[in-house]
Amino acid sequence: MDNLLIAYIEPPQQEEGGDYYYRTWAPGAAMAEEEDVCVINLTNVHRRRDEIARGVDILVLKNICDPDLLPLISERRREGRLTVYELADDIGAVPPWNPVHFFYRDPENLLLFKRSARCCDSMQFSVPELKRIYGYLNDSSVVFPNQISNVPPARRYRDRPDIVIGWGGSHGHLEDMVDIAPALVDWIMSRDDICLSLMCSEPIWSLFDRLPAARKKWLRPGSLDDYYAFLEGIDIGLAPLKDTTFNRSRSDVKFLEYAVHGIAPVVQAAVPYTATVQQGVTGLLFNDAGEMADALKRLADETYLIPEVGKAARGYVIGERLQRHHGKDRTAFYRERLAELRSDRPVENGKNTLFESLHTVGGAVCSGRHLRLMPTRFELLLHDGLIAGQVHDDARAARALFSEASRLEPENYLPHLFGARYSEDPVSSLRRAIEKRPDSLKSWIMLGEEYARGGDLPQSLHCLESASELFPEYEIPYLRAASLMKQAGLEREEKILTEKAEGLIRPLAEIQDRV
Repeated sequence: MDNLLIAYIEPPQQEEGGDYYYRTWAPGAAMAEEEDVCVINLTNVHRRRDEIARGVDILVLKNICDPDLLPLISERRREGRLTVYELADDIGAVPPWNPVHFFYRDPENLLLFKRSARCCDSMQFSVPELKRIYGYLNDSSVVFPNQISNVPPARRYRDRPDIVIGWGGSHGHLEDMVDIAPALVDWIMSRDDICLSLMCSEPIWSLFDRLPAARKKWLRPGSLDDYYAFLEGIDIGLAPLKDTTFNRSRSDVKFLEYAVHGIAPVVQAAVPYTATVQQGVTGLLFNDAGEMADALKRLADETYLIPEVGKAARGYVIGERLQRHHGKDRTAFYRERLAELRSDRPVENGKNTLFESLHTVGGAVCSGRHLRLMPTRFELLLHDGLIAGQVHDDARAARALFSEASRLEPENYLPHLFGARYSEDPVSSLRRAIEKRPDSLKSWIMLGEEYARGGDLPQSLHCLESASELFPEYEIPYLRAASLMKQAGLEREEKILTEKAEGLIRPLAEIQDRV
């Protein structure tokens, strides 16, 4: 059996967060346990991204929305290398509190996500609901649910007069907590044997102001290790979840976290949980705040049920949902799809050299055959430059940060591409980006837009034509050129380009019922 070199590329995110742990670190570590598999994790702005993306057998693009990867995906397919698009959220229904809401609110960015997913050889999803909604984008798709990697020691259930009910989560769950907070406060105050423990943002904590200080405990959100330590101190775990489009595509990981810690879960009867939780056995499901209070009362009145349900839930996780039991699910799928791609073409094997060469780069964290390429000064400068420009509207600071990034990595095109928006000479900045990365679709399109703003129609059309030649299946160059034709009064040319773009968009426009 041939060795496999797998790379996961995703947008920068907090490495201590749950999403990174469950969707990036844990699957990578589990696959790397196989003797013939090596795994690399990196972000889409890493300075070695393109080299790695071209050299690995399996490339997984998680929630990536970057036109510059489209030509690379096609190149990989021609060379018999598998590219898989992973979708972990319903990005067509991102709520306003989510940092990527405004990005995906732009129809062109949403189309780019769909274009990227369709161009890949396969798609993988975190939950069945996402496959139901977006599976039409790719003929080959699979669901890899979140799993648990670390199993803590069995809980010692204590005989004590008080019961601790707990919940911990991000500020994005504010509306979920708003729905149940009044009923939960009323129920706790009706008894003298219940305390509430929360790990949450201040706005969520404020929902429980009516509770006396002696009946509640607050911890601010921290790392995943902090959260696991918090779970050790609660008996019953709550998981409210409003019935929204975005929530229906969340995973059941909160139940899994409660369960593996031996906590009795009381969770919303919502899509992420109804297929997992066995009512009255591994958890208690509720439809509304009133049913939640009834479930809590049952556990509080019949306290023997807390360890009974907690142990059953833990047994389910240990038997069915451990990451080490499912690492081979992914590699088996990858091998099968890779064999189909390579059925009629030999592939040169230089991947061991690539993997070994990355061990000594800055930010490399290696554990056996699992290599994480963490951000270094270069990647952080790119991030800070974007924040300075997009969030703080400080073009001068952004220019300085991108300039320093370019000095660190003079052959990298990203500082020039990202910095063009804040440059005093954006045309020159984009031309430098193209010199360093001639197949950068985004650079060619942005350069065409700059020439159009300057009134240079021939140069603008040349740039857009160059982009369309690099990747003819991308609609944006045709739409931009059609707009220029309209401004020039060239109706026939405008119509041809518009029809070309619409023909490309049509297969991406299928709308699935989200209810």
